[in-house]
Amino acid sequence: MSSLFKNSHELRQHLKEHPSLTPPGMSLGNLLLECGVITPSQLEKALSHQHEHPELGRLGQVLLELKMISAERLGLTLAQQLGIAQVSLENFDIQPECVKLVPESLARRYLVVPLMLDGERLIVASPDPTHCELLHLLGFVTGKPVEAVLANANEVEQAISRLYASATAHELPENEASEQSLSLHRIKQLAEDPPTVRFVDSLLEEAISRRASDIHLRPGEHDVVILLRIDGVLLEIRRVKHSNLSAIVSRIKIIGGMNIAERRLPQDGRHMVRQGERTIDLRLSIMPTVHGESVVIRILDTRQSLKTLDQIGFNGRDVERFRDLISHNQGIVLVTGPTGSGKSTTLYAALNGIKSSGVNIITVEDPVEYQIDGIRQIQVKPQIGYTFARALRHILRHDPDVIMVGEIRDQETAMMATESALTGHLVLSTLHTNSAATTVTRLLEIGIAPYLLNASLLGVLAQRLLRRNCPKCLQEEQVPDYVRETLGLSAEERFHVGGGCPACHGSGVSGRVAAYELLEVTPAMRALIQPAVSSQNIEQQAIADGMRPLTLSALQLARDKTVSLREVYRVRLE
Repeated sequence: MSSLFKNSHELRQHLKEHPSLTPPGMSLGNLLLECGVITPSQLEKALSHQHEHPELGRLGQVLLELKMISAERLGLTLAQQLGIAQVSLENFDIQPECVKLVPESLARRYLVVPLMLDGERLIVASPDPTHCELLHLLGFVTGKPVEAVLANANEVEQAISRLYASATAHELPENEASEQSLSLHRIKQLAEDPPTVRFVDSLLEEAISRRASDIHLRPGEHDVVILLRIDGVLLEIRRVKHSNLSAIVSRIKIIGGMNIAERRLPQDGRHMVRQGERTIDLRLSIMPTVHGESVVIRILDTRQSLKTLDQIGFNGRDVERFRDLISHNQGIVLVTGPTGSGKSTTLYAALNGIKSSGVNIITVEDPVEYQIDGIRQIQVKPQIGYTFARALRHILRHDPDVIMVGEIRDQETAMMATESALTGHLVLSTLHTNSAATTVTRLLEIGIAPYLLNASLLGVLAQRLLRRNCPKCLQEEQVPDYVRETLGLSAEERFHVGGGCPACHGSGVSGRVAAYELLEVTPAMRALIQPAVSSQNIEQQAIADGMRPLTLSALQLARDKTVSLREVYRVRLE
């Protein structure tokens, strides 16, 4: 059993007793066989798969792909059998000079953190310390012989964020005066200082590499909290001094094309970032608060976010039902759910499916999130009176076949959308409601006459996003009794959750998947749509017409091991 070292002193003593961490020559397959981790038949299958799929690379990756071994078990076995040291990074005293040797981009890409220098030898921590290609690359970049020790993937990622942030944050220029008294010249100076530029670039790089959808900078009385929204959840990644806020915000204003001298009013900006062959669209929003300017940066990766209907998560029957709804030449189809539930993604997927038919599609949005070739997209500007309703009036003069309205926010927009549907147009839009049934009652409440709704509404798709289990580290989920009772499940039924591995950076989740309910407006449903109808009656009729409730949709995902039961409990509809 290998030891767990918690500081550089302990590790250095170990290195004296074991001058070389390089393991003796033995193939990975034979080693795992000798340890009883895999069987001969599994090894044969993996080697055959490796031969058929050379793009997978090393045998270890093939074994992970075939789910014959977990990443944590693989790393631990190698460390124990080959005598590779294990380190705990939680309180490890990492040498600051080592951090400068390894570029942040390389550290994040390969999930490796420099620890210390042992003479001329650079010691690094990695969840996969036998990754020979990585060691050779680090040796080439640093000009030093490199040895690796084993560390938990989650601890490595946290250490990278902490170390590289500290390195850049330490250099940030501090504001010696109050924000109000700063001159325009000083503001520009702060924004263009190399440490400020490096800090903001590092923050953007970290957010993109961790698949974050948003970056938040929240100023408090004494410090500024920086958070990332990853898979729908906000995670604090670091704090910086409040005196650094002006420099950071000024830099963000410059890249977003905003007025750096204006600190009293909210501002919005936009910036494009190239990362390899990817183009990342950044939407920047700055809002003054009592403790300084608050910043939110929305990260839009078109390549990752634009999906087809088949990629949304519909089952085979429901995807055909939804395609049938959007194939009509007139009527309204609504996608509903709270903020961040994937409504826009579903609408864009629908538009992508329709545009191949050679129809004239015009959208009106706030903001235009993704630009799609072949579709005319309009940005509303409420500050000058160019609202959804006003834009709709002009759109109708441009001979559209399909109109997408970003959101129905008021009675005027709802009436215009209804009238557009009744005059021979297919209208797609979103609405903030909890379920498909409450969408019908909500439209009646805001003033749409029942006979108009009867004549125009085709269907409603209500959806939620659930965090998807990482498929490489599934383990049985320990489910509290109250969760089973609430969802009406027996104690015998088993569910799974991601345990955390290098592939998911220790989080146990990998992306998100949609749970949904699809209400079709059938003749029986139309007969129900009256001023006094309740959402319960609407839901009962929808289920009778073939709708699978959202909670049952989410439960099916849990039974398929796609999501955890706790995720189902989180998004359930009572």
